[in-house]
Amino acid sequence: MGYKKLDVVCPCCETKLTVDQKTGEVIWEAKKEKPAASLSDMMKSLDSQRKEQENIFKQRSASEKDRNRLLQDKFREAQKNVDKNSNLPLRDIDFD
Repeated sequence: MGYKKLDVVCPCCETKLTVDQKTGEVIWEAKKEKPAASLSDMMKSLDSQRKEQENIFKQRSASEKDRNRLLQDKFREAQKNVDKNSNLPLRDIDFD
């Protein structure tokens, strides 16, 4: 018996795989080369990424400022609602 192999092409990425029929293991993988993008396409992509990152930064900055304000409001409300009663709850150690 000889060495049996099976050549398969992935329908998604068009990678050529050489598979051992007996074990099912991939022996060799040859990825399809992607065509090189033009310089203008790369510049447009970088510009769009930069704008997206700036928008995300602005959104997170605004939400952080709003979060700080909300936490301050919650803290003030909690201070108002503190029980002003001087009777402290009894602890287990107080019973000894």
